[in-house]
Amino acid sequence: MASAFGPRLFRRSPSSVPAARSLGRRMTVHSAAALIAFAVLQIWLVSSAVAAGAPSGLIVVALIVLLALAVPVARSVERRWYRLSRQALASWGLHARFRRDVRRLWVAALTLPFLWVSGAMAATDAIAAITG
Repeated sequence: MASAFGPRLFRRSPSSVPAARSLGRRMTVHSAAALIAFAVLQIWLVSSAVAAGAPSGLIVVALIVLLALAVPVARSVERRWYRLSRQALASWGLHARFRRDVRRLWVAALTLPFLWVSGAMAATDAIAAITG
């Protein structure tokens, strides 16, 4: 006699793929948190660089980099995923792309402040060596 509670071998449940609707909201949270982490790292690195003898104009440049580059990039990623979550059907490929984009966003947010502040310090040292 067959059990009514046995495993289904031939039919898969439709909930095996998570809903695509939540991806836009989830990307909004990730982009906001990554932007905050980027800003905190940038403020910490720039204040450390100014304390170490870098010109105080570096603070203004850091603010310009934050406003001119980081905010529009985070906003465009967020908008793209909000549109995709509204238009796309849920699939594992969509979720794999989402995870890839989240990973790229966080890697950029956590490494770019180190790269550009160290590059700015090297450029400041090079300019000082040329003029001095």
